Amino acid sequence: MQVQPRACVYMLAWLFPLLSMWGIETGGAATFALPVFAFVLVPVADLFAGRSPRLPNRDGVALADWIMYAYVPLALLALATGVSGASRWTMLEWVGNTLSLGVTAGVGIVVAHELGHRRSTVLRLLSRLMLWTAAYGHYRVEHNRGHHVWVATPYDPATARRNQPYYAFWWQAVSGTLRGAWAQEAARLMKRQLPGWHWRNEVWQNLAATLLLAVFAWLLGRWAGLGLYAAQAVIGFSLLEAVDYIEHYGLMRHRHADGRFERMTAAHSWSANHTVSNWLLFELQRHADHHVRPLLPFSALGDQAESPMLPASYPTMILLALCPPLWYRVMHPRLDRHYEHLATERGVQAV
Repeated sequence: MQVQPRACVYMLAWLFPLLSMWGIETGGAATFALPVFAFVLVPVADLFAGRSPRLPNRDGVALADWIMYAYVPLALLALATGVSGASRWTMLEWVGNTLSLGVTAGVGIVVAHELGHRRSTVLRLLSRLMLWTAAYGHYRVEHNRGHHVWVATPYDPATARRNQPYYAFWWQAVSGTLRGAWAQEAARLMKRQLPGWHWRNEVWQNLAATLLLAVFAWLLGRWAGLGLYAAQAVIGFSLLEAVDYIEHYGLMRHRHADGRFERMTAAHSWSANHTVSNWLLFELQRHADHHVRPLLPFSALGDQAESPMLPASYPTMILLALCPPLWYRVMHPRLDRHYEHLATERGVQAV
């Protein structure tokens, strides 16, 4: 494997589990190191580093992938460290460490998302393992077979409608993802002449794996460990749904008179090309290119000209999403300009 130094920037993502473990071991105010890093220092770093628009490339893909794989054991170690020590924490440490591990789990879902699109059975198993730690194993089923088909339509629970606050979207996405995963698995099993409730249904398998991890958490940390495992999981998948919220907010595909939806394009996903946060999130913010070419490795993703750009990186946009009036004030003018641009382009094409 030829080493590409540029790919080493993705090692910055290891700071999530490492800062979590440092906070757990140090205690006190240090337990808030990761939340401050993720939602204060990273946005500031993005302001200084600026944007990094680039064409798709394949430099350092192999090394970048191995750096991403290493996130899995680091995240598992951070969670085990927290669960085993949770019973000794003060209330302040509980809040800080739970937030830190929740953020680590959220980034773990980013890794799981990437691995879930790979063809390797081993990598897909690692994807499921990461999702189990966040009690969200069914996400991979609905995301791959549902979201990528129905994105930017009313049939996709992970597409936020205009004027829909994050808090209403959260329930739509969490409940809809579970229902969608069950429907996908039931349809798959029916083709094999098996009932939907068969043990081969991945929803059952994911539930069983999550419960097994919960048992391990109880064995390591008793009720405090189990409570921590549950709390960080909720924070982790809530961050995922916050990301889903900002990635497709208000973007809907046109429906033709015959009921068919227009073809999905890069115009139906918001993107961000902020340098530092893209390194930390394994290029997740180049979301439009991912939808156009979902099997492409993350480090080979680039910008898509049709995609509307977010005004700030994901950490800042997540904070904005938690305040709906501010979110609407920032996003609605951009959404209107995007649709005006699309209408102009379609008009020119029609002529």
